[in-house]
This record gives sequence, structure tokens and C-alpha cells, in this order.
Amino acid sequence: MKQPSVVYLNSRKSADFEKQKGDIEHFCKYRFDIYRVFHDHQSPAIPVSNRLIFMELLDYCEEKGISNIIFHDMDVTLKMPDAFISDLSMILKNGYLPPYWARGDFISGGYDSDERREAVIAFSRYLDQFLARHSKGIPGKKSNTVSSRRRGRPKALDEKGISDLLAARRSGKTIGEVCRIFNISRSTVSKILRDYPELKGGEWKGPVSPGGK
Repeated sequence: MKQPSVVYLNSRKSADFEKQKGDIEHFCKYRFDIYRVFHDHQSPAIPVSNRLIFMELLDYCEEKGISNIIFHDMDVTLKMPDAFISDLSMILKNGYLPPYWARGDFISGGYDSDERREAVIAFSRYLDQFLARHSKGIPGKKSNTVSSRRRGRPKALDEKGISDLLAARRSGKTIGEVCRIFNISRSTVSKILRDYPELKGGEWKGPVSPGGK
């Protein structure tokens, strides 16, 4: 049975987009149902946390209950390993399955399996350690691996911030919107809402406060 998925393609030329789309369709033919293709035009050096289209993709996945995200070419992604580590960390910490690449995907493990998840995490950890060692051996160059990963880490909210977050959820804001408003991750929101089960889920199910959308 095919698994639901979304596709993220990043290209500036229409010919490149059509080529990527063809590779994706061939890859998904017997494995995945493509619910939606998100087309971006950003530089690969920009972390996905700063790409509006990718954040829309995550909101869509949350709304539809989709965990499979498919990219085009892993070889291209690995040309910027710092961004690769940061992007992969963000996807995993937000509860999604390890992503797939239509081309160049050498990660072991079956589809939707714990084995693949462990393999992806192990590869990411190895790449992180390799970059750290390599940077130490280059005079005058500081490792940017740590900074690129910490840049997207959530800031702790004080009591007022938590109160404002709860009010935002009750007013109808989605988890994705809350993350952007308060500059925190989904995992942080989940921890805050641990004692408020009625506020969990894709959207607030209770009454909307006056003025809420």
C-alpha cells in the first residue's frame, strides 16, 4: 500500500523543475502517493527554518497527518553539509519520519522503519563530527556546525510568554503559526501543552475567543 507524502523541490528554472518532478514521480510510482508538491526558489545555503515555502509544507503535513517528506537529490543536498545537518535535525525533532531523496539516497533501512530512522540519525551524527574535526585542522577557520544548528533552537518562554502562547492556541492559531509567532519549535510547544491536552492537535477544537480567527 502506498504511503501519503509531500514533495519539496527547489529550483529556479522551469526546465530543472520539470526534470526534478519527473525523477520524483518515477521514485514514488510504487511507493508513495504524492498529496502535494511544494516548489521553492531559495538558495540551498538557506536553512529550511528560514524558508516560507518549507514552513508551509510542515503546516500542511500537520494538517493532513502526513509524515513522509521527499526531496530530489541527496548528492546536491550534501554539497552544503552544515545546512543538511540543520535541516535534517529540524525535520526529525518536529516528529516527522526521516526524509527520502529520489536520487542519491544511500541510507539503509526500509520505508517507514525504525532501522532507517536510526541510520539517518547515525549518518547525521557522523557528518557533524567529521565537520567538527575537519574545521579544527584549518587555521583561522571556526566550525560553523554548532552555530548553524543552534540558530534554530527554541528560546525558553517566561510565564508571560507561556500565557500568551496558550491564549494564541485558544484563539484558533495552529501549532505552526504558534511556532512562528513565538520563535519556538513544535517539540517545545508540545512540552508546554503537556498539561493542556485540549490544546494539542492540529487546531483548537474549543470555542474561539472574541476577535480570534
